[in-house]
Amino acid sequence: MYRSLGKMLAWIFPQEDRQQFYAFCKSIDTRRKGNKAKTIAYKNYLKLLPILQKEYKNRKLKVCFLCQDNAKWSYQSLYEAFDKSEHFTPLVLVSITTDLLEQKHIFLDYEKKLAENYNFFASRGMKVSYAFDAQKNKFIDLKTFQPDIIFYEEPWGLKSLHAPYKTSEYALSCHCSYGASIVKATYEFTEPFYRQLWRYFLDNGIEKHLYLSQGFEDENIPVCGSLKLDAYAQPIKHNPWKTEGKKRIIWAPHHSFADDSILKYGTFDWNYQFMYDYAKNHSEYEFILKPHPVLFQAIVNSGLMTLEEIDEYFDAWRALPNTQVVEGGDYFDLFKTSDLMITDCCSFLCEYLLTEKPLVHLINPKSVGYNEFGQRIIAGYYPVYDVQELEEKTEEILIKGKDELKAKRQKVIKEFGLGTKSVAQNIIEHLEKCLKGETK
Repeated sequence: MYRSLGKMLAWIFPQEDRQQFYAFCKSIDTRRKGNKAKTIAYKNYLKLLPILQKEYKNRKLKVCFLCQDNAKWSYQSLYEAFDKSEHFTPLVLVSITTDLLEQKHIFLDYEKKLAENYNFFASRGMKVSYAFDAQKNKFIDLKTFQPDIIFYEEPWGLKSLHAPYKTSEYALSCHCSYGASIVKATYEFTEPFYRQLWRYFLDNGIEKHLYLSQGFEDENIPVCGSLKLDAYAQPIKHNPWKTEGKKRIIWAPHHSFADDSILKYGTFDWNYQFMYDYAKNHSEYEFILKPHPVLFQAIVNSGLMTLEEIDEYFDAWRALPNTQVVEGGDYFDLFKTSDLMITDCCSFLCEYLLTEKPLVHLINPKSVGYNEFGQRIIAGYYPVYDVQELEEKTEEILIKGKDELKAKRQKVIKEFGLGTKSVAQNIIEHLEKCLKGETK
């Protein structure tokens, strides 16, 4: 109702205020629907939890991970911990986002994407099944897999059949951020998905304080840490670089450079040509382009390049002797073996921190900014606003070896206890307490 009203009334506002007014009306409508779905979900959880508490004593509970994009996979350590547990058995369910079926994304091959998601897990010897039937072009009811607990990889593009208020009829729904919660944005406060969850495992106490101020219940948002950081406790399994003896640089561009983006962290539009030219002209370094999984769509939708131009650009990166393009979700060995990251990707700002290595932070002055935790992290990085600063700071770090902010990064790691304990184990311990009836 409010969304429709917003569309009609937005036209009485000046051009620059229309989008903000419509977003306000949309948020009211979204929250109303979200509150109704939350009520449904929590009634179901109250009925389901006592049943699972009894069954927990007699059988292994099945934990399903719903993954729509393997590049966002953050649950590896948790999957492995469940696989070793006497009380749980894990299964990955691969699907796709609903927007891949929409006309505006017709250029994307969703069948190929689905197969890539499946093979990502199957190649690692993990238990995996399809939650989308490509032959019938149909989402599969998750109830088919008899889950007791469902961990959602992401909240975006979920089929209503897979939404927590639906699956709450037969499973407890959980979520850990696939990135890092350092964003100063409010979409998580209004997005219905987050309020329908049985448990949203948060990264830190700063983040929890923000959610409590927005009316989230304390017991539904336990702090367990950033799950992806568990990867730093693992030894390096493979070397993703092509050469030896060269400085290794990761360029990881975010997708949010368009004016209609919510976050506006992206800077790809003003530095993509410079980055290619710099890599081409500096054969003494090796570069890996690690694009955000949605970057391709953002480039097309913004009109920055045609499909042919995008293919030419990425093919040119692949063709240079000192460059690669790396996609997918298994990238921590890449981080560990690098010398420098250049990025505007908000989650990587936190994920790269435990390497203690320098990071050149590409700044979009229109971005929504960072919360308190994010501000602490970026204080240890090197901000740049244009290609001239980018070149100067990169060479200052690589050639002169200057990194005067390293101590700040180390201080943040120590103060927040990052990497000191398995986050996966924290999550399992919380679940076990709930299933033993030791928590609310």
